[in-house]
Amino acid sequence: MKFIYKERGVASVIGTLFALLLGVTILSAFMTQYVPVYMKTNEFQHDNELLSQVSEMKTIIDLYVATGQVNFSFTAPLTLGANGIPIFAPSSPSNLLINTSGIPLISLNFTTAGQNLYFNSSGYFYVKTLNSYYPQENIIFINGAIIRENVNQNSSIIFVGPSFSISSLSGSTILNMYLYTLIGPFYSYTGIDTQNLQFNILSITKNSFPTNSAILTISNNFAKVFLSWYNEKSSLYGYSNINTNGNEITFYNIQQVNIVQAYIYVQDTSQLTT
Repeated sequence: MKFIYKERGVASVIGTLFALLLGVTILSAFMTQYVPVYMKTNEFQHDNELLSQVSEMKTIIDLYVATGQVNFSFTAPLTLGANGIPIFAPSSPSNLLINTSGIPLISLNFTTAGQNLYFNSSGYFYVKTLNSYYPQENIIFINGAIIRENVNQNSSIIFVGPSFSISSLSGSTILNMYLYTLIGPFYSYTGIDTQNLQFNILSITKNSFPTNSAILTISNNFAKVFLSWYNEKSSLYGYSNINTNGNEITFYNIQQVNIVQAYIYVQDTSQLTT
């Protein structure tokens, strides 16, 4: 009877060890196979959600500016952070930064009636996705353009371009340029919640100037992609009298420049206290 008792005990221990081994194997497979795939998908979807939200902001701003809606404001949500898996994987936070320093990021200058004129765009905001599985990205709004930057690969594309066109009227070539200036408090926030950005179109000015050439200067970290975009966009309008040098583009053989300048106040209202 004692021998039988020991045999049963050994069988019980072996069964317990087997169950533990099976549990560890399943948990290991879950952590190494399911969690990375699930989190990578979550982070990818969150990045696309941010692109959609910033694109909606741009669409509304462009519409207000194009129709001259001064002193109109709107508030739009910005989702920070990709959802995690409780216990197994934390949420991936995001960093929102609003920089309204006033340093020119894009400038247009030309000579008209003997005067050299300069018009600038300044201010930007971006969201940095602090992903752990999908490549970290920056979603940046500069002068009405939305840039998608892959931080890991140090590469970027213009996801949606700024308002810009080249038109022809009675044989005259006209350069149409929109310049946005963001003003308001500097702001930085990192979290996994929803922030609310408020935009107020403070002023819009529209001017036309006769000139035969204009120089567009890109004074930000994305000069290469901006220059490429303006070149490609110009060719779509059938315009080829263009020269790129360093961080500048010169438009030749034009007769007029139309400039729309908009001053936009932006702030995050989520952290305001009453």
